[in-house]
Amino acid sequence: MQLTTVGKEVLRGAQKARELQEAGAGDPTVQDRLRKLKQVEALRKYRVGWPEIEELLGISRATYYRWRKRLKEEGLAGLKPRSRRPQRLRRRIYWSSDLLIRVEALRKENPTWGRWPIWLTLRKEGFAVSERTVGRILAYLEGQGRIERVAGFLARTRRGKSKRRAPRPYAQRKPPGYEVKAPGDLVQIDTLSVNLGPGEEVKHFSAVELSTRLAWAAVHRRATAQTAAGFLRELVDRSPFPIRAVQVDGGSEFMAAFEEGCQALGIRLFVLPPRSPKLNGHVERIQRTFRDEFYTRPLPTRVGEIQAELEDYLAYYNGHRPHMALEGLAPLEFLAKLQAESVPQESQMC
Repeated sequence: MQLTTVGKEVLRGAQKARELQEAGAGDPTVQDRLRKLKQVEALRKYRVGWPEIEELLGISRATYYRWRKRLKEEGLAGLKPRSRRPQRLRRRIYWSSDLLIRVEALRKENPTWGRWPIWLTLRKEGFAVSERTVGRILAYLEGQGRIERVAGFLARTRRGKSKRRAPRPYAQRKPPGYEVKAPGDLVQIDTLSVNLGPGEEVKHFSAVELSTRLAWAAVHRRATAQTAAGFLRELVDRSPFPIRAVQVDGGSEFMAAFEEGCQALGIRLFVLPPRSPKLNGHVERIQRTFRDEFYTRPLPTRVGEIQAELEDYLAYYNGHRPHMALEGLAPLEFLAKLQAESVPQESQMC
């Protein structure tokens, strides 16, 4: 019988290889991080800046120093990817069976109810529960398949994920420092749907200039980009001063042909952020005036006849109707006052 022994150096080498493997020497992520550390050190010797290093290697300054510290303290094991699990997790609260059953029953009886009406009903029935807890219970029941999501919420979620806004080649957000200093600096435009009777609906275009409150309006059967572009051309032709900028919301009628019309006429186009009608407050307010003062009177159903009566009302509004923001003057009267005040200043400058 022959015995074979292994030398100490071979045993030490095998042990060292095993230790390196356990430390992560064979891990591709560890090797990649180690290589990046060496590359950063080489680049820093040539005084390469951190922005260029981050662009070349995809490693930030903070990450480099964090990896280097771990390598120094823990060796190769410090370069292993660590768990991203939060140290503190919210503990699940187990609700009473009576509460779960009641929430489920209320939701099935009222499929469109959200957490607030269910919470209010539970409070009236004596359940000591918060509105947020009701929301968590509803989410839990939906995840278990015991109730269905509200149809409107599901539709909004799907629409929000799939719908993308078309790019605007010319329109922009109004700059923060943009100020209205003279007539024509900014005109707000919007549309209004008016129901004249069963099956009789018209689209009302409104525009108001901010410094003089001068108003324009037109009626059409449809609110399209072509009709909006035509309304813009009428504004430019009928305005007693040049129009330098207009502001609209994100409606489709203010895209395409309307945007091209603004660009062709050299008029700046400002578009409001989503869900911000308050930023178009002047035209929103004048549309309420049209609804209260013009569309409450008996009107014909033909668009041309409505437009004729609307022109008469605009003549009254701009020429005679007193405006509180204009010191009791009508828009055209206030414009004449501004022009009269600017004439002496120009003569003094000459």
